[in-house]
Amino acid sequence: MTEIIAALFVLLALAVAVVNPVPLVRGRRRLRRLADHARGLAVAVPCDLRDGDLTDGRWCEGLLELPPDGPVRWRAKGTAVTSRVDFPPLEPVSADEASLAFRSEDGRTELRLHPDEAPMVLRVLRGGA
Repeated sequence: MTEIIAALFVLLALAVAVVNPVPLVRGRRRLRRLADHARGLAVAVPCDLRDGDLTDGRWCEGLLELPPDGPVRWRAKGTAVTSRVDFPPLEPVSADEASLAFRSEDGRTELRLHPDEAPMVLRVLRGGA
């Protein structure tokens, strides 16, 4: 009987490893952020940022806070401090199924976002919220 229970436990563990729920949860969160933004609510979009002023030229994980009115703000992961964002125009430089990367002309600012949220963020950054 113990062997059967152990075998069932191993099968269950393998099934959980194969069916990874993380992408599903992240997808639902993205859809919720897009819907909240469409309703005029503030949202915080996860991204990676490299900026000469905000991150001292290093890549940092964090959030871009997109309020319904007012300036966009950046908050590094693990901090409560936010900084106003005033990016130069960003142009796309690379894409895959996990992220879209945008870079400023001078190369001092780079931003990586999920492809689902990139249009929303760029529209807000360009002032067409």
